[in-house]
This record gives sequence, C-alpha cells and structure tokens, in this order.
Amino acid sequence: MADKGNNFHRFALQSSLFKGHSDWYFCFLKSERIAHVTMILAEHADKSQRDEFHALVTDASSVPTSIVHLAAGEMDLAQVLAELFALMTAIRLLTTNNSITKETGRILVDELEALAEKLDASTRLSPFVTSDDFLIPPMSEKAESRPSLVSNELVKKTLAGPEILKDIHKGQTHQITKDQQDRSTQVLAFVRENKGVSIKDIAATIKNCSEKTIQRELNVLISKGLVRRVGERRWSLYEPITEA
Repeated sequence: MADKGNNFHRFALQSSLFKGHSDWYFCFLKSERIAHVTMILAEHADKSQRDEFHALVTDASSVPTSIVHLAAGEMDLAQVLAELFALMTAIRLLTTNNSITKETGRILVDELEALAEKLDASTRLSPFVTSDDFLIPPMSEKAESRPSLVSNELVKKTLAGPEILKDIHKGQTHQITKDQQDRSTQVLAFVRENKGVSIKDIAATIKNCSEKTIQRELNVLISKGLVRRVGERRWSLYEPITEA
C-alpha cells in the first residue's frame, strides 16, 4: 500500500497538472492535512459550537480544491490567498473564544502562513523546494492549562503526514531551467507585441508548448505585475501592463 501511494505521488509530480510545479503539489497535500485537522476538531466540538466548526471545515476543505484549480490555470493566486487569509481569521476567532486551545490555534495559523508564503513564492519562480518547507515548527511555548478535547500531538501528527513526503523529495529539489526561463520570456514578448491575445494565440506561435503550460507561465507573469487578464475562462485575453 505504501509503495502504491509512493508511485501515485511520483505520477502526480510528473502529470500535466503539477509537472514543473512540485511546490504546488506539496501545498495541495499540506492543505489537505489542514482540512483533516479541522474535521478532527469538529468531531470533538461541543454541540453548541457545531455550526462554527462546520463552517471552518467547509472553508478548510475548499483550499486544496482551489490549489488544484490554480495549478490548472483556472483560478488566480489572489483568490487562493484570500481563502487562506479568511481561514486564518476563522481559526483566530475560535481561539479567542476558547473553542480551540491557543497552542492548537497557533500551530494551524503557523501552517497556513507558511502555506501562503510558499504559494506566493512559487508563482515568482522560486528556484528550490525541499521537504523542510513542510515541517512543523518546533514548539517553544508551554502548553495551556486549559484541557483540550483534541491532543496537540494528534494535530501535529495529522499535519506532518506520512514519511512519503520526505521520500518523494529525495532527488526532487530542482532549479528553474533555461528552457523555462526562455519560454516565459517568449510568452511575455508575444503578449507585449500583440496585446489582447488568448492562450490559443500564444500556443499557435510557441512550438512544443501546451496550453496548460502557457497558462502557468501567464499566471507567473500576472503575479509579477507584467500581464493582466481580461475576461473570464475561455474568453480570457491577456494584455501587457506598462509602467506609468
């Protein structure tokens, strides 16, 4: 069973969805684990707090789906970050009213902050990704005296996930290749020269480059403030952003 999971992770990293963006795949896995933690918390919540925790689980469960759509070029990074920030606020509020212990709340918020930073860095062509980026930070504060229905060890264990994450990272650390840099430059040049172009227009010009790959390059250029998208989904056009 473990080997099967290992093979699937390797397949995912080489798939058209995540190839060249392994950091997005690990963000997807980490967001899934955060959603699992919120479900565990909800299962142990008082009946009077069920509605609050149900909303928390719903918000947390939407994040991995959004990351998948980000990788597919169907969602902007800003939308995913907005979901993460809203989730942080919900956790802080539950911590303030003592529905979640302070230590558990801090662990979750720390994880979400690291996830947001990793996602933002990934669209700026961050050259390296390692398993250390997904480790739980060491606990330096003392545990609270207030009893918790869910142990913090269970929370940390769920967030950490199986050892397969570390195994997959062996040999997976990579640097952006010259071909990737050249492709991004070609996409930007085409948008600047033509203005108001579609992904199909770009794909017809840049050889040996799929529409999904072009969409990823455009997302990177959007995050850098070099290109803007006008319109929605299949009717989207891309325009250059010129400095004032």
